[in-house]
Amino acid sequence: MFYGWRIVGGAFTAQLFVVGFFTYSVSLLVAPVRAEFGVSLEQVMYSLTSATFLGLFLQPLGGFLIDRYSVRIIMITGTLLCALGLYALAASTSITQYTLAFALTMSVSNSLVGPMSSSAVISRWFSSSRGRALGIAALGTSVGGVLIPALISHWLDEGGWRVAVQNLSYCILLIMLPAVILTIRSKPADLGLSAEVGNQAASANTEQRQKFDMKAILSTPGFWYLGLSLGLLFSAYSAVLSNLTPYAINLGGSKEQASTLIMSVAIAGFCGKILFGMAADKFSLKAALWVAQALVASAFLVLATEPEYLWMLVGSALLGLAAGGMLPVWGALMAKVFGLASFGRAMGLMGPIITLCVMPGFAIIGRMYDELGTYANSLVLFACVCCVAAIILKPLRIPED
Repeated sequence: MFYGWRIVGGAFTAQLFVVGFFTYSVSLLVAPVRAEFGVSLEQVMYSLTSATFLGLFLQPLGGFLIDRYSVRIIMITGTLLCALGLYALAASTSITQYTLAFALTMSVSNSLVGPMSSSAVISRWFSSSRGRALGIAALGTSVGGVLIPALISHWLDEGGWRVAVQNLSYCILLIMLPAVILTIRSKPADLGLSAEVGNQAASANTEQRQKFDMKAILSTPGFWYLGLSLGLLFSAYSAVLSNLTPYAINLGGSKEQASTLIMSVAIAGFCGKILFGMAADKFSLKAALWVAQALVASAFLVLATEPEYLWMLVGSALLGLAAGGMLPVWGALMAKVFGLASFGRAMGLMGPIITLCVMPGFAIIGRMYDELGTYANSLVLFACVCCVAAIILKPLRIPED
């Protein structure tokens, strides 16, 4: 078996834990943390705000390190820091300590052992099957989105939030760390192997794009086309997904039905990662991203009609399919446009642009709902945002596309 598939397995495991906790499980800690420290929801949310702010600086730094040093060492270090940070989080004695520990742990983990590192190392090992490999590794986010919240919920019932976070830190040391150590290798040459054989012309062009420094990346129009297009897409998707449960309940749905909508997003996302990952190896990457944007816009328009529950499920499934294409297509595009040696640096620099686009989306949808009493208007607005994102992508030129 080609060793690159072991790399995919290690990346899958890393994303399962990192994304599974920081994206899907954090909300489970909010209520018990508020109760223990006697603070407001806003004070607890400062932990996420602080983590996002630190990410603006650590993502570019992480990208620089990925291009310059061993990705294996970076991911091992990130795993250890993640486990240590979670243990410190569980030991916090005030909301200030909790906020600082959470912000540092989340930002460091995402920057050193999250999707950016995984995408970079996989791209070095694969050529013709790169999209499929990225898609399979990204399945870890979907599996983690189901498994980690279930574990956290169980541990919360058994011993409270501190025990839950401590147990997760132990799992990272006992499961994730060995998986990273045993599977991740920075590049094929480290084992005396060759990368997956691809098109010779594509390989030659990749070599010609090996010398992008920070100035060259920022002065490349494609960097801004792709960053702004993805930023607007992620902003619309994240804002609506975070309000999917109150949207359903506001229309008369039960909490169980609202939970089923979230599950449909996760299940469809699992399928979407496989489909988009395979398509990324055979079809235009730009077209694949347009399809994802079209699916998100269509989902918003379906939900904006405030339909019956069955159609809500359809809209949620469309969102999931689109989400399945975002990470693998993004990673494949970055490898194509900037080459493998500049992959981490370019992706790290793009992170703050996407983050700055995402942050206002939550406030916009909240303000529109408070003033209008419905999500319909904001859903139509975000469908239009997806259209703008697609238009911005139009001038992007992709080598060998």
